[in-house]
Amino acid sequence: MFDSKKLVKAVTVAVASMSLLGVSASVSEAATFTAPKLGLSEVAPTNPSIKKGDKIFVVVKDTKNQKVNVLNANGKKTAKKVSMGSTFTAKAVKKTNGKKIVKINKSQWLNAKDVVKD
Repeated sequence: MFDSKKLVKAVTVAVASMSLLGVSASVSEAATFTAPKLGLSEVAPTNPSIKKGDKIFVVVKDTKNQKVNVLNANGKKTAKKVSMGSTFTAKAVKKTNGKKIVKINKSQWLNAKDVVKD
């Protein structure tokens, strides 16, 4: 008759080899998986290289409040606001108080985070 220790050893080796084959197959499937690409609506429109003379477009991140604050030359908020979708020509660009701001007319500036190139 068969020796029970040899039989158990043979079954154990067979089960272990089958499980390793299954693991390697799932690993190779995971390696060939391609991630889905983001749609255009999921990409935030930012352009940090706005220069003097560029056409700029006001973009609002808050959907309830469709306006952005107008700043003075020192980067402080004023009482005026500009609505989303407005287009301007950048008169100047500077950095003040840790903010990059874009000049839209004689005394009005916008935060560079609120505008993109048109």
